[in-house]
Amino acid sequence: MVTSERDLSLDVGRRFIAALERQSWDDLAGCLDPKVQFRAVTPKGFRTADDRAAAAGYLRKWFGDADQLALQSSDVELMHDRLRVAYRFREHEDQWYIVEQQAYCTVHDGQIMVMDLLCSGFRPEVPEGPS
Repeated sequence: MVTSERDLSLDVGRRFIAALERQSWDDLAGCLDPKVQFRAVTPKGFRTADDRAAAAGYLRKWFGDADQLALQSSDVELMHDRLRVAYRFREHEDQWYIVEQQAYCTVHDGQIMVMDLLCSGFRPEVPEGPS
């Protein structure tokens, strides 16, 4: 059975989210092309990387200290010639946080070659109370 570029793209997006959820940094890096062009807009500024180790390093820096990381929602879909990868995590370090990220990716041969990511920042979770 021949796997289409479409199937490879969707698969790498799902593997990326699964690796992030498991905090499996080697698996996450394996989703990225060795010379990935990574650009991220975060509340603390613009981040760039031009190789898989540096790009994966940003994700590890952002999510690696979590003692609990729970995927709340995710979506992987093609948008014409790009792959959209979106996810929301509930993350615990010193307290609970919610974070969302959305990325648009160029994929080739089952690896992410370009990732343009937007991050909500780690927002402190506010318990819902009576209104």
